Amino acid sequence: MPITGVGLAFTLVGAVAWALFDALRKRLAREVSPVYLGLLLSLVQAPLLALWAATREPFGLPAACLPALAGSALLNGLAVVLFLDALRLAPMSLLIPLLSFTPVISATLAWIFRGQAPGLAQYAGAFLVVLGAGVLRLGAGPREGFGATLREPGVRRMLLVAFLWSCTSVLDQTAVNRGAGAWYAPVVTAAVAALMLVWTGLRGQLRAFLQASIPLASRPLLGGLAVVIGAGALAVQIEAFRWAPVGFVEVVKRGVGMASAVLLGRFLFGEPLSGQKLVAVGLLTLGVALVVGLR
Repeated sequence: MPITGVGLAFTLVGAVAWALFDALRKRLAREVSPVYLGLLLSLVQAPLLALWAATREPFGLPAACLPALAGSALLNGLAVVLFLDALRLAPMSLLIPLLSFTPVISATLAWIFRGQAPGLAQYAGAFLVVLGAGVLRLGAGPREGFGATLREPGVRRMLLVAFLWSCTSVLDQTAVNRGAGAWYAPVVTAAVAALMLVWTGLRGQLRAFLQASIPLASRPLLGGLAVVIGAGALAVQIEAFRWAPVGFVEVVKRGVGMASAVLLGRFLFGEPLSGQKLVAVGLLTLGVALVVGLR
C-alpha cells in the first residue's frame, strides 16, 4: 500500500493529537476513576463526532464493515479502561514506552491478515522506536529486573493494552477498506461507550459514576480540551488508515507519543528528565524520521 503525502499528513497530525490526549487523560485521571473517565469521555465524544460526520455524508455503514466495527469496539473498550488504570498506577514516562510494541504487533498482524508487508524503512524505524523505549525504561526508575517489572500492575496492564490496540488498528483499517465512511468514528465510539455503560450498570455503579463525574465540572477547560482533542485524534487516525498501512501509522504514532510522554511528563507532571531519557527521545525521533523520510 503506497503512502501518499495525504497519508503522511494525517499520520503526523494524528500522532500529535494522541500525544496531547494521553497527557490530558493522565491529568484527568487524578480527579476521576479511570473506568468512569473512559466512559465519560466516550459518551461526550460520540455526539461530537456524529456532528462532524453529519457535515460530511448521510448516515450509513455498509454491512460488510460491521463485524470489524464490533470487534474493534469490544477490544477498545477494554483497552481504554486498562490504559487509564495503568496511568493511575505508574508514571507516564514508564508506561508509554511499553506501547512501542504496538507498531511491531500491528505490522505483523497486518502482514498476516492483510498482506501489508513491512518495508526496510519501517523495520528500521520500528527497531529504533523499540530501542528508544528500552533506553527510556532504563531511565524511568530503579532497575529491578525484567521479572520484577512485569509484576508491577501498571506494567502488566499496559502490555495488554499494547496488544489490544494493535488488534483494533487492524480491525479499523479493515472496516475502512470495506466501505466505512465518516460515520465509523462516532459509531465505534458510541459502541465503546455503550459497552462500558452496560458493564458499569451490571456492577451497580451507575450512581457512583454520576457522583464521580461531578469533580470534572470544576475543570471545564481541561475536560473540554480532552473531549475535542480525543475526538479529533480518532477521526484523523481513521482517515490515515485510508492512505497508509497500519504499521506505518502505528510507528509514527507511538514514536511521537513516547517522545512527547517524556517532555510532557517533565513539564506538566514534574517527572524527572535524565540523560537516558534524552537519548531515548533522540532514538524515538530518529526512528519516526526514518519511517517518514524513507516512505
